[in-house]
Amino acid sequence: MKKSISLLLAFGLILSVTVLFAGDFKAEQPFLITAAGQSPEGMMVKILSQKAGLKFQYDKLAQPDMLKANKTLILVSGGSTKGLGAANIDKDQEMKRVKSLIDTAKKAKMKIVTMHLGGKKRRGSLSDEFNQVAAENADYLVVLKDGDEDGFFKKIADGKKIPLKYIDKILNAKDVLISIFGAEK
Repeated sequence: MKKSISLLLAFGLILSVTVLFAGDFKAEQPFLITAAGQSPEGMMVKILSQKAGLKFQYDKLAQPDMLKANKTLILVSGGSTKGLGAANIDKDQEMKRVKSLIDTAKKAKMKIVTMHLGGKKRRGSLSDEFNQVAAENADYLVVLKDGDEDGFFKKIADGKKIPLKYIDKILNAKDVLISIFGAEK
């Protein structure tokens, strides 16, 4: 019984430290928003960033040279066969583009924020290939809670010591963006 209580207290302490640390994460504007898998949630991040009055650039097919004009990269992860088709690219081309953005951002010592806002519908074999690459390379993770019922993102965050912020609704991402970037100057 004592061991169970000790484990529960230790888990609670770790969780509270993770949440506290996640709230302290800061990054600079302007930032580049792009899809990692061509899901439509990138457009939602664009709209929420506009409503928050933040300085950013949005391009669902952003290329590494676009990072030069920005200080932070936001990857909105989740695969969509419809999105890939509309962009006229296949999974391998998209993965190459995403990895190239990540490599360029890391070389420039740019912070990477990965947002998974598609919930359960942006999980599965196609999505999780993009989710894994984007999450493993993030400096900060924002995840719609129902998209992590199996602990996929939590396991990555814990293993790589990446702060993780769960949100209940996509609209809550606006407050997270303001917390990360502050208000427009």
